[in-house]
Amino acid sequence: MAQAFTPFTRSHPASTRVYVRQQLRRLGIRIGEALADKSILVTGSKGGVGTTTVTLNLGVQLALLTKKSVALLDMARPFGQVSMMLDMEPRFTILDALERIDRLDEALLASMTMRHKTGVQLLAGPLHAPMKAGQRQSVTIQALSKLIQIADRAFDFVVVDVGVVNAAEWSLVLREAPAILLVAEPSLLALGMIERHMAAAAPAGVDCSRIQVVLNRWRQNDGEMLASFTEKHARPILARLPNDYRQLTESLSMGMPLTGTTSNALLARYRDLAKWAAGSLGKPEGRNGEAPAPVSAEVA
Repeated sequence: MAQAFTPFTRSHPASTRVYVRQQLRRLGIRIGEALADKSILVTGSKGGVGTTTVTLNLGVQLALLTKKSVALLDMARPFGQVSMMLDMEPRFTILDALERIDRLDEALLASMTMRHKTGVQLLAGPLHAPMKAGQRQSVTIQALSKLIQIADRAFDFVVVDVGVVNAAEWSLVLREAPAILLVAEPSLLALGMIERHMAAAAPAGVDCSRIQVVLNRWRQNDGEMLASFTEKHARPILARLPNDYRQLTESLSMGMPLTGTTSNALLARYRDLAKWAAGSLGKPEGRNGEAPAPVSAEVA
């Protein structure tokens, strides 16, 4: 009796998927540059709202929850912060990957990442050293988009910190993202900037239904301000992350992301956000250019 055929899916380890793609290429079979279907872009409504903190802790909780490979790409400018937050000394950075973008494949990219003990694999952002001439020429929006596509094929999930970006300048990357988390804080300025980002996204061809608002440093007495925001913009807030300065400061001093028990309110909200990400991304509709499955209620 013939052996049953087992479909090749993303449940296979990243190393297996890389190997299979390499063998297909040797046979002349090219894997198309498909839409990145399990990538999450994290951007800020303005500077200082905690975009990098959200990126890091979402990625860690996604890795712990799914037990799958999760890559963190630190594209924030001018310097990367994630490696410092994890107390890691990167051998390679985003700039090294971009410099090799024409020959970069899944295996080479995976070899340039660093694995943290939580399970996430980091491609660090630029360090303080000045860019080499070749690196300056390789930092283009087309190269950044290709890098995310390669990472999406090499890992089960990819979480990208892009910092604060202009939708018109980053339209190539933003249009291809199945999910964009727009991080804000409960202040009139940060919430007001959300309107400007949305106004810039639509003319740039970005599907605004893919943009989900994450409110960082939320406090109980911010309810009236949030109610006014959701009523004015008819846009629910996906996640409200409680303000816990002490806990975040302690985690940074230890070079570790958030850890603790299920009774920890901030950690519980990050776990909820990771569950949403794991359940919303990678669906067939995402690859056809539509938004991931909508969230029926706030992650609260």
